[in-house]
Amino acid sequence: MITSLDGLENTGNTAREALRPNDIVARGSGALSAEIDGEVVALDVTNGVCYGLDPIGSRIWTLIETPMALDDLCAALTAEYQVDATTCFRDLTDLVADLHAAGLIIITTGSASGAD
Repeated sequence: MITSLDGLENTGNTAREALRPNDIVARGSGALSAEIDGEVVALDVTNGVCYGLDPIGSRIWTLIETPMALDDLCAALTAEYQVDATTCFRDLTDLVADLHAAGLIIITTGSASGAD
């Protein structure tokens, strides 16, 4: 039973605190990836950063092939794994912050619901 997504090898990056549930994440245009034994290795060809993702991180990488809001990612992950939404969002935003810092993904600020 998975009760946390801590296997994502996140670093506790405080940049995650700035992320909001409606922010959109997607793979960066310069990111290449390959699956090796059920895990993804992602590479930013611009700066040469290589990042290994465990099976859960690999699932997230697959999901963000199409741009996706963080809250939608959490909904998908909580449906697939036995993890509560709060833990999922915390662990997901740690990973997203790390991948963004590595240049592997882009984050687009989502609009607040009900705002013009």
